[in-house]
Amino acid sequence: MNMKRNYTILMTAAMAAMLMWSCSKNNDHSDNIQIPYLTDSLRKVVTVATVQNHAFADELVLNGHVDCDPNNVAHVFPMYGGTVIHMGATVGDYVHKGQVLAVVRSGEVANYEKQMNDADLQILAARREKMAMHDMYNGGMASDRDLLQADKALKNAQAEKRRLREIYAIDHILGKSTYAIKAPISGFITEANINPNMQIRPDQDEQLFSIAGLNDVWIIADIYENDISKVKAGAAATIKTLAYGDEKPFYGTVDKVYPELNPESKTEQLKINMNNKDYLLKPGMFANVYVSVPTGHKAYPAVPAEAVIFDDDKDYVVVVDDKDVLSYHEVKLVKETGTVDYVASGLKAGDKIIVHNALLVYNSLK
Repeated sequence: MNMKRNYTILMTAAMAAMLMWSCSKNNDHSDNIQIPYLTDSLRKVVTVATVQNHAFADELVLNGHVDCDPNNVAHVFPMYGGTVIHMGATVGDYVHKGQVLAVVRSGEVANYEKQMNDADLQILAARREKMAMHDMYNGGMASDRDLLQADKALKNAQAEKRRLREIYAIDHILGKSTYAIKAPISGFITEANINPNMQIRPDQDEQLFSIAGLNDVWIIADIYENDISKVKAGAAATIKTLAYGDEKPFYGTVDKVYPELNPESKTEQLKINMNNKDYLLKPGMFANVYVSVPTGHKAYPAVPAEAVIFDDDKDYVVVVDDKDVLSYHEVKLVKETGTVDYVASGLKAGDKIIVHNALLVYNSLK
């Protein structure tokens, strides 16, 4: 408890310092009243949300987990058999699209190199044949047909060279009987079944690498049969994880409710698409999913419960105006839930408020 209290004191002091700096920075005259602003440095430690009107809603608490978006997962298999001579990445590494994951020496690639050399020789021979045929044609010793056949032979040789170049580019052939295995997407390597000096085959069933792009993830939650009729696509949802608890909730909307039930658990699943640019949500994490269930009542301004500060028997929120000036307003609540509070007065739709670290900003403003 002491450590948490000390942390809160330090964070409050830091907030106060940021606000004092923003006051002095934005005042031209020292005798003016100092006004706290939402500066760029303060934006890094708080989150700002826009108030929206919502009808009263009950909440369903569902068990869920974080999963990869399968549309952004790639499994990498070898193009040719051979021996792994270099590893460029392994499990846990973040890789960019096109980055070399491994280099393989392959007899099949050596065969393509021979074909490339043969294609160069064929082009050279066909070009000489065409020149000779032109001379013969000009001398009356060759027909139009002979000239066309020589031109066609050169074009065929050049087409073969282009075909081989395409194979080199598509299969990342490097030369010296080697080719590179490259990342088809950007993301984290979640699985690697490859080692240096390992023999690989192009027909093997097991992938060499699995790569997951985690900029967006799915939250999958189970709905019990008696609650299925209450949950619709588009419903607001709050996600809390064991890793971050109440201090870092995530907000989204139900993207899809799947039509079939699991025959064993008798539950239906829903999916929530979540932006995960900071990579805080990791596949496999357990999550509690709070889904809003509208009750048909009048709509009120709704704010995340984290944004409301209870102080001296009153409720407050920290408001950001159009000029980024910070102030705290008293609000009257008409309904509270575990994640969302409904406001009867003191706020309106369109107002901007501080959500994350609102309490620390409020303490700094008092």
